Amino acid sequence: MSTEDLSSALFDANITSSLPLDEGEDVNRTLEGGRKPLHYAADCGQLEILEFLLLKGADINAPDKHHITPLLSAVYEGHVSCVKLLLSKGADKTVKGPDGLTAFEATDNQAIKALLQ
Repeated sequence: MSTEDLSSALFDANITSSLPLDEGEDVNRTLEGGRKPLHYAADCGQLEILEFLLLKGADINAPDKHHITPLLSAVYEGHVSCVKLLLSKGADKTVKGPDGLTAFEATDNQAIKALLQ
């Protein structure tokens, strides 16, 4: 599957079965924009896609080209359920984003702050 096709699928997919991955597809490859599939799923609030990619071995703490982790992506976009999942799977909440802030410091969302404490 091309990088463009995979990126499009991550934005548009609503259920994991609709994510078209070829056999042996590298879930940690860098896509257009310098991000990995997990970043796009976290950014778009695609909880089932996140779960699927993590089961397939996606690196939960991989930074994108801007040094943003999937957890930071989910925090920045306010996706509480994605933040909860990523933390439960071992995401590092101490990593700082390009602004020098941790996930806790970067959000005003009280539900997310409660998860990050």
